[in-house]
Amino acid sequence: MALTVGTDTYISVADAKTYASANHLSTDAKLIAWTALSDTDKEIVLRRAMQIIENLPIVGVKSVTTQALQFPRVIYTEVDGQYEYGFAYSAYSHSYIQTSVPACVGQAQTEIAMQFAVGVSKRLTLQRQGVTQYSIGGLSETFSKSSLLSILSEEAQMLLNPFLATSTGVC
Repeated sequence: MALTVGTDTYISVADAKTYASANHLSTDAKLIAWTALSDTDKEIVLRRAMQIIENLPIVGVKSVTTQALQFPRVIYTEVDGQYEYGFAYSAYSHSYIQTSVPACVGQAQTEIAMQFAVGVSKRLTLQRQGVTQYSIGGLSETFSKSSLLSILSEEAQMLLNPFLATSTGVC
C-alpha cells in the first residue's frame, strides 16, 4: 500500500530519497543500507518511523482535530510574538498555530527510517525495553532517565527535540 503524505507519513519516498542523499556521505552505512532497500521496503521503514514520531510526547495539540497525524500543531504560550518557524501567532488565544508540517519532522522520519534500514543497536534496544542498567564482564552502564526517550537516531532526536514535551523552542 503506497504512503499518503499527511495520512500515514510526513514525507514521500521520493523526498526521503532526496533528503538522504543530500545529507549523508556516499560512504555512510545508513545511506548505503537505505539505498539498498526497495521502494516498498522504504515505505515500510518510513511507516514504522512515523509510528515512533506519533507516539512521542509532543507539546501542544493538533492544529485540526480531525487531522490524521500529530503535525501540524498548536502550541499555547503566554509570550507575544510574530509569524516565525512555520507558526502563525494568535494574540486572541496566546498560541502559535503551525500552518504546515515543519520540514524537520519529515527529515526526522527519514533519519529514523534510515536507522531501521541499517539496524538498531543492542544498547538502544535495551533502553527502549526499559532497561536502566546492564553489565558485561567488568563493564557496566547506567542509562539516565532522559536517555530513555531515545528516538533510534541522534539526528532525528536533534530534529524533534524542539517539539518534545521535555524541550523548549521550535526548529
